[in-house]
Amino acid sequence: MDRELVSQIEASLSLPVCTGWDRGFLESIMEQIDRGRKLSAKQNDMLGKVLDRNTPEQQKVHDAWEGVYKETYAEKAFVLAKYYSRQSYYREMAQTILSNQVPERTRFMRMLENKYAQKVLSEYEAAPKYELGAVVTGRANFDQYVVDYGTPKGQRELPWPHRKTCVESFLKRGALVIAIDNKIFSAAKGAKRYKVLPIGSPTPFFVEERFIKIKRK
Repeated sequence: MDRELVSQIEASLSLPVCTGWDRGFLESIMEQIDRGRKLSAKQNDMLGKVLDRNTPEQQKVHDAWEGVYKETYAEKAFVLAKYYSRQSYYREMAQTILSNQVPERTRFMRMLENKYAQKVLSEYEAAPKYELGAVVTGRANFDQYVVDYGTPKGQRELPWPHRKTCVESFLKRGALVIAIDNKIFSAAKGAKRYKVLPIGSPTPFFVEERFIKIKRK
């Protein structure tokens, strides 16, 4: 048995920063060593990476994380949490963030740095193309399925005839931009959302920038 290696693993396991997959991996490696089994090259390579992530230095970073998160990342985190709450991945972390809890640092940074998150943040930070009071209508790529009436989860959608009339009014007469939303639900260019009120209709809805244009007289 490699006593030095065992001591390194035990030291990492003693740190609170060592959680989740890393902890499970190290515990598995310890069991394998106890049984006298030799580690594969792939396991040795991964072990080095995991040990590097779970050192006293990393524990200090972990201890300071709550303050750093709240000061530097909280706003971006809420933007991403709203996006990921509708996706199949990072949903658990999204719920943690939306519950005003501090997410685990390593996993959060992995989420923040992926290409989809960067697209969402880019759309969030982009200046809106349309101002409040602008009259807009649908582009060629607009259809009824891109409309979001903001119906709370668990409540029934508006009746189809009502939605149909609303969309027809929007396409025929246009709609007033009455609010610029701060939620981004698509990792696509033009995903900034607007709340619009179709002229001649009492029902507003949300629509993404990529599906609308200024209505010309």
